[in-house]
Amino acid sequence: MVSTNPKNWILIRGLARGRGHWASFPEHLRQAFPNDWFYFIDIPGNGELSDTPTPLSISDFVPFFEEQLKKQNFNPQRPTLGLSLSLGSMSMVEWAKQKPSLFQKIILMNTSAANFSSVFRRLSPTALILGFKLLWVKDPIKREILSLLATTSLNKTELLNQHSDDLKKLADYSTVHGTQKLNILRQLIAAALYRFPQQKPCDVILINGHKDKFVSPKCSEMIAKTWMLNLIQHPTAGHDIAFQFPEWIIERMKQNNVIID
Repeated sequence: MVSTNPKNWILIRGLARGRGHWASFPEHLRQAFPNDWFYFIDIPGNGELSDTPTPLSISDFVPFFEEQLKKQNFNPQRPTLGLSLSLGSMSMVEWAKQKPSLFQKIILMNTSAANFSSVFRRLSPTALILGFKLLWVKDPIKREILSLLATTSLNKTELLNQHSDDLKKLADYSTVHGTQKLNILRQLIAAALYRFPQQKPCDVILINGHKDKFVSPKCSEMIAKTWMLNLIQHPTAGHDIAFQFPEWIIERMKQNNVIID
């Protein structure tokens, strides 16, 4: 059943990824919720804000988010949902904490908090190795393949055979809107320091991938335990679950009452 009452969706990606890195996920969302409005927001330093220095505190991201909403003619009279991944989810939690009336519900995917999990669970060896490799790889397609090998449970053959169009689009976007190395470092610092509130800031759906090699799935388990949430876990998904299993995410959201009438 599709809601006839239009609502807003605000989407934020994670570390060093901009709005163009959602790949085909926005198309799936628009098909599933054709009456809704979608607002794609960049963390300062990423995407269309790639020339902006990333603040060292996630609390300072919020003014940048609100300025982007204004430019996209956001209508606050419609009910608003948030959907985010990793660092984007930390940012969305902070936004909901600062602006408690903004979101009716937020969907957080594969995220973590400094006060709920150790640094070794929040930033895996896979993530560190990826960061080192990306310093030396110049070819845009190879960079995207490296990134997706670390952030999904797909292998190289699957990426090339099943996602060749996505790879080309991601590489083209990264070439124009790539995140500067200093901003990646600043985002890592901001993420490392960020602490979640002890109580959830609004209604929350928490999703993760059991095969996440980038951030330990235990991090989501600790959030669920502290906030007394039911964790929705995909048994084979990696970190970038929206890239790998977009339809599964949409079905989980429908099952968990994101349709607001």
